[in-house]
Amino acid sequence: MLGSRKISPDELSEGFARLGLVGGECIMLHALLESMGMVDGGAAMVLHRLTRTIGSEGTLLMPTFTSVARHAIFHSNFTRKGCWCEGMESRYIPFIPELQPDKEIGAIAHRLCSWPSSRRSNHPAYSYVAVGNRGDELVREVKLDDPLLPVRKFLKRNPRLVTIGVGFLAVTAIHLAVETVKPAKFVKERALSMSSKGPVWVEIRSTGCSNGFGKLFSMLGSAADFRQISIGMVRAESYSMKYLVDSAQSLLKEDSNGLDCGNASCLSCHPSANSTSRNL
Repeated sequence: MLGSRKISPDELSEGFARLGLVGGECIMLHALLESMGMVDGGAAMVLHRLTRTIGSEGTLLMPTFTSVARHAIFHSNFTRKGCWCEGMESRYIPFIPELQPDKEIGAIAHRLCSWPSSRRSNHPAYSYVAVGNRGDELVREVKLDDPLLPVRKFLKRNPRLVTIGVGFLAVTAIHLAVETVKPAKFVKERALSMSSKGPVWVEIRSTGCSNGFGKLFSMLGSAADFRQISIGMVRAESYSMKYLVDSAQSLLKEDSNGLDCGNASCLSCHPSANSTSRNL
């Protein structure tokens, strides 16, 4: 079986080098350990070799979102309006920094939360974890109405995006372009947070639908620093976050619906499908 061969630590280091990663690099990582096959040392080894590659002057940022603490007003891929579930706190888990990120975020992000000197933000739904040079500056501030704050701060450092075994649906930075050109895609939700009096619902702003983001992949081929390789069983890419965000903005300025999912029932891409859902 293809997946029965373990990926060695040296293969990880070689892969990161082929992706163009060097010491002092700023990296935003989206990766699924499960898609890579068997990795000798698991998530900890991936992080060990990556942080060794970028060194003490480098910075690593990953999303650690927790939908188990968030109650969306839309369900079934934004196609059905839901409810706030006031008074139903026992059905959900309030956010605490130790709460495991969503399964779709992966074991690598979960492991980074307990990595030496890492710091995780306290946003009840859209938290991030950072490690390395000035990483705490990215996650220290939390704004409930700004799920992209750490990513926006990181963009100023001209970071590289690294994806391993995930598609563009997972690339959080694309939402920066959407927010600029088509902010109506963002939706109001609530998340369960902890207060001195116990669990409490707080209003947040959600990034909305990302099911149309795959349309951007064809634009990366013209990026001068775009790298695409294989690590284990999966494809891995490395490219400039700024190039991706600029490309997404250009596409959206030409066609504001250019990154929509194509589902006419989607209340994020097509808010007019249920205009009353916005007036909450």
